[in-house]
Amino acid sequence: MAQQNEASLPSETGLALGLAIARSRERMLFNGSVLALVLALWSIPRLSFADGGVHIAMAHLLTALMDGTAHPVLARYFELNLQTEPNWFIYPILALLLQVFEPHTAEKALLTGYVIGLPFAFRYAITALRPENAPLSWFALPFVFSWPLNLGLYNFVFSLPWLFVALGYTLRHRDNLTPKHTAVLALLAVGTYFAHITSVIVLVLVLGAMGVWRLWREGARAWPPVLASAAALLPVLALTAAFVLRNAGQEVGYGPDPWYRTKMLLYGNPLLSHTRWEGLFTTPLALLPFVAAGLLLWRRRGGGWTAADGLLLGAVGVTLFSYVIPNNTSGGGLAVQRIQIYPYLLVMLWLAATTDWPALRRATVAVAGVAAAGLLAINLVYNHLHSRYVAEFETAANYLEPGSTMLLLDFTGWNHSPDGRHESFRMNFIGHPQSRFVADRPVVDLNLYQASTPNFPVKYRYWNDPYLHVRGNGAFPEAPPSDEFLMAGTRSDIQVDYALVWGLTPERAAAERANLTLDQLAEGYELLHVSENGWMRIYRRKGR
Repeated sequence: MAQQNEASLPSETGLALGLAIARSRERMLFNGSVLALVLALWSIPRLSFADGGVHIAMAHLLTALMDGTAHPVLARYFELNLQTEPNWFIYPILALLLQVFEPHTAEKALLTGYVIGLPFAFRYAITALRPENAPLSWFALPFVFSWPLNLGLYNFVFSLPWLFVALGYTLRHRDNLTPKHTAVLALLAVGTYFAHITSVIVLVLVLGAMGVWRLWREGARAWPPVLASAAALLPVLALTAAFVLRNAGQEVGYGPDPWYRTKMLLYGNPLLSHTRWEGLFTTPLALLPFVAAGLLLWRRRGGGWTAADGLLLGAVGVTLFSYVIPNNTSGGGLAVQRIQIYPYLLVMLWLAATTDWPALRRATVAVAGVAAAGLLAINLVYNHLHSRYVAEFETAANYLEPGSTMLLLDFTGWNHSPDGRHESFRMNFIGHPQSRFVADRPVVDLNLYQASTPNFPVKYRYWNDPYLHVRGNGAFPEAPPSDEFLMAGTRSDIQVDYALVWGLTPERAAAERANLTLDQLAEGYELLHVSENGWMRIYRRKGR
């Protein structure tokens, strides 16, 4: 018997060594994949993530208004909004980066934190209970270059790492939530809140579901950790309640019907950006966790539930919540598309906590690896193409006098290139490049839509809010634009000094309703400059 045990030692040692080498190789490949995503971000000459320029302007205005260095024209149009809004996280960081770098570089430096943070935060949560399931963290890689980033939802995307660090921390200390651990969890929850309120709602739903599940399974002995978890959530519950009360009475829009929401969820709509061909990569990715969950539940049909199954209850709760949430509420929009991102990741987290399937690990690395590579390739093609247009757009900055105001009049219909040759499935081709001008010279951007909502740290003064007095159809105007800007000063304190006309081709000039803009330009403005390809025309108010 002793000889048999001794003989088995070399094979056991070899097996352990093989596993260690395999895990080391997987970790190196994962790190290399994240590095490739970072390099891809820095390869884009000029970022065109839709709201990126708006965030640059807000960060600069926050600094200038807080330290009293704002140019008089900026102070006349903007004021601070120092409420505890759940969209504060990125602005102090971005403001500091703008002190060192030019806007595009500062934006890339900020987003590098997200590109690294999401995969590793998800890996931290995935390995909380079963470290051998680390390969399931590859599932997060395709989520990096996807719709939320392309739309420039920077606060939202940063809330995802906060959320999964909070969940991973809870799982690691679920049986020993000491006062110290409870305080750390409370700080993680507050960080999540100040990034984005959607992730806070998900955190509360998941931790609540985990607590209910434990109480149902374990009874009285589960009360101490459940109460500690609830205590950690008290600060964010108070902050969220205050936010909801401040925004009571905001317009509510339900949006997609339940059947369409189901289709969105199954083919990975929350990840699609530029073309429907991305569905070739997003649909297998979207189905993977649900198919694996179905197989696991089928195998467990006779029982076998575990303490970690509270995560599944939380994932189901978040999924159901995605069917009842309005698409537009509390001054924000696209709520359905945002919250549908979480079920995929939460179900995968549950699988990582409760299964030991080598086949699932291999399938996840394969499906997620292909999806990440495919989505990255498509995104780079479009982002490099967009960068070319942004470069021509940004030549307009040199013609704007300090202390002036500017209004962008976009004739492209948002998802078309200025020359009409290209179309994007869901994205604006150039985003808001004019907003970046604010960081380099004191000019007022009259298209800064975030400053007209109650949820950001800087807002327009009432009588200088263009979305109340000038803009024709709100923050997401159609083409041709319907802004009534020539006589803005007769009904407000707004004066439009420069009109930046983008994508005015002869075909678009002949479109119905284009005369509303063209007549105002002819009557009150003079053509100052036409860019190299004619995509940008700069008009200056007569007599300025």
